[in-house]
Amino acid sequence: MMSMSGTRGVVGDTLTVEIALRTGLAYGTFWRSRHIGGDSPSIIVGGDTRTSHDTYKSAIISGILATGVNVIDIGRVTTPTVQQMIHRFSAIAGVVITASHNPVIWNGIKLMSGSGAFLDEVEYASFLAIYDAQLWSLADWSEQGTLTVDHSATQAHVEKIISLIDCSKIRASKLRVAVDANHGAGAVADPVLFASLGIDATIINAEPHGRFAHDPEPLESNLSQLKAAMASGAFDIGFAQDADADRLVILDQTGRFIGEDYSLAFCVDYILNSEQVTHPSVVVNLSTSRILDWITDKHGGTLTATKIGESHVTQGIRTLGATVGGEGNGGVIYPRIGWGRDSLVGMVVALAHLADAKRSVSDIVSDYPQYVMLRDKIAVESRESVAHAIGVIKDRFSDFPQNLDDGVKVTLPNGWVHVRPSNTEPIIRLFVEANSASEAREIMTKAQLV
Repeated sequence: MMSMSGTRGVVGDTLTVEIALRTGLAYGTFWRSRHIGGDSPSIIVGGDTRTSHDTYKSAIISGILATGVNVIDIGRVTTPTVQQMIHRFSAIAGVVITASHNPVIWNGIKLMSGSGAFLDEVEYASFLAIYDAQLWSLADWSEQGTLTVDHSATQAHVEKIISLIDCSKIRASKLRVAVDANHGAGAVADPVLFASLGIDATIINAEPHGRFAHDPEPLESNLSQLKAAMASGAFDIGFAQDADADRLVILDQTGRFIGEDYSLAFCVDYILNSEQVTHPSVVVNLSTSRILDWITDKHGGTLTATKIGESHVTQGIRTLGATVGGEGNGGVIYPRIGWGRDSLVGMVVALAHLADAKRSVSDIVSDYPQYVMLRDKIAVESRESVAHAIGVIKDRFSDFPQNLDDGVKVTLPNGWVHVRPSNTEPIIRLFVEANSASEAREIMTKAQLV
């Protein structure tokens, strides 16, 4: 699957080395055609810890170099580390080798612009036109790109975070932290981060070898190890990251999973309080819980919801000059630091929230209204199936207000339902939120009849 959110496929099957090579050729051609100046531009390349990392990275790099564009290889790192290094090295773009939260048999390719964010719709369409038509421009022997390897990216990323967020209370707090890195990119970055904070964290699945201990999506059903460790009462907070460590979820001191949306809310609450902006702007996506509306209202702000996808949320943040944003899957975007979801930022913000409030996670979250969200997905084989499902939902809930920006989102008196095609998998996603579990189940049952 190819979209603005990235190219993803099964290793050795739907994601081939040829696709990676063609992506490098097309991406190098696209950015070289846009570069103005005498020196050859550079593209940052890095990726998570999946076992096929070197296979696809080598192909991507070969394609880029062949177009006369330089590459800075930063190795196995988190996705937000690549975004940070684009700025650090004044690179023209970035490439991340990752399938994010997809299962271990998958890998993929994310494309970033020189801003450190995903390509916008116009940029992506221009790249895709080159890719589809195979209209790459190859450099001759005298203009081949050069490859540089840099090993300092993670340390530089961490240093930027702690230079822009006040960590003094964290260092004095002696907070007890457990993290499930699941052998992903977090296993590379987390030890560096916590050492810089003076936190002696317990990291579960700490070896960065890419053979995940469980499905990499940080859902409650995948976090039994972390929940068991937290149940001992030995920790103040628990964190779980996905494979490329852009998403973050929080567990309270008892090991209770507070939810992806409430993890985002926990961080946004602290950021809005610490920034002290009059009438702050917050940007999330359409599938994000109403808890973000409540948090934003609490701080006198305005909430804007975009289409699903980090690129759309980031564009909204940039356009509105928003203080903070994110996605309800646990992705915190703090533009003071960077233009992408960043679990390292999320962990520092969450720890600062705890250290400042001197209250437990469960106590803080108990102040928030408790909404119930349900998620489901339906496999599809064609665009016609997607259109049919959306049409059925529109008809079934025709008496209520509908937003058609991304699939269909229906606002109900006691909640909402959102049905849309996935950007990263051949499925339709269903989201339901209501004031109670019984109401949420009732709405989901009606929506599932698609």
